[in-house]
Amino acid sequence: MFKMDLLSQQFVLPGQVLATSHSETEGGFLRGHGTYVELVPEGGEDEGDDDCGNDVMVGGMAGVSKKKRPTAWGSGGGSAQGEVMHTDGSDDKDKDGEDEVEGQTSKGPQRLIASVAGTVERVNKLISVIPLSSSVYTGQVGDLVVGRIVGVGGSRWKVSLACSPPSSSGSNGAMKEGQLPLSGVNLPGGVQRIRTSEDVLAMRTLFKEGDLLTCEIQQVQNDGTLILHTRSLRYGKLENGVLLTVPPSLVGRRKNHFVTLKGLKTSADAVDEDGEGDVDVYLGLNGGIWIQRTVPSEWEEAIRSDQDERAPLAETLQKLRHRHATTRVSRSMRERIARVRNAVECLRLVHCQISPDSIEAVARASLDAGVRVADMLLPENVVKLTEVTR
Repeated sequence: MFKMDLLSQQFVLPGQVLATSHSETEGGFLRGHGTYVELVPEGGEDEGDDDCGNDVMVGGMAGVSKKKRPTAWGSGGGSAQGEVMHTDGSDDKDKDGEDEVEGQTSKGPQRLIASVAGTVERVNKLISVIPLSSSVYTGQVGDLVVGRIVGVGGSRWKVSLACSPPSSSGSNGAMKEGQLPLSGVNLPGGVQRIRTSEDVLAMRTLFKEGDLLTCEIQQVQNDGTLILHTRSLRYGKLENGVLLTVPPSLVGRRKNHFVTLKGLKTSADAVDEDGEGDVDVYLGLNGGIWIQRTVPSEWEEAIRSDQDERAPLAETLQKLRHRHATTRVSRSMRERIARVRNAVECLRLVHCQISPDSIEAVARASLDAGVRVADMLLPENVVKLTEVTR
């Protein structure tokens, strides 16, 4: 099977060995998020067998070929750790005259290595590392995220999942990108067919650089690349609203990340002429939060009355989104959206968990106290309004 020290709930650093497997087939562990797999060289396997604890707990810079691991990253001496090699071949195979394609892996002893700093979480054979930094987002399959298109080409869109603006130094630990393939989006009108070269040329008619969108993580590849999709009718381009970024650790996983806040208006306010009155909030697990008005039910009824009863639902929703994007938001609605936005910002400033209940509690507290939207972010008001969440 595999060897693993008692690392559960223990702090590990990037490059630290978490587990080793001597199975000749599939290995004795499953790679979770925050980790990656590395082949053990033939000559270095025996060195780790002398002491199971040292083999697991030793830390170092992973992926250094034919060099000893430095010990400054881990806990312990590290002298028992042998040579580490990449999975793209070895010098011994070159000497034997075997020509292998670069990057090709072979079955054999493997090591599981941490790629982020955090605590180890183990469920049976699945080993993961939960990052301690609140600015680092490690995506999981099924996560709802809010991203921005940063590149188009190669029959896919490149989506930035950054939860905070890039720093002046140019390094941003929160920066992460995903890939949205053309096969992972709905074609106009909800048509179901194989994508052609014409669809590739018309990709910018669906999403172009700078567009915001909600999507779901479909797959996490071995190198950590996130594959996204927007095939659900609830996902797609975001327009006519407000984007707010918070640390991903403040947004917990929920059954439903699309929530509607109702009744956020004073007694003097009346429902707008176009029927709008509620506020929709999309809670992205990558720290992106989108706030917009709720599409009035009267809009959908008007669209359905003007089209054929057999028209697909995707076509109706497409017309609803177009009307939402082209219809001006009223003054009272903008004030309610701004109040919800400042309620989320208050929760972020006190590092409080962001949920529909906490957002609504802070927003209603500001209404009850008669605090203007522009004054919600004053230090004394932030402390006062967030008392309901503590």
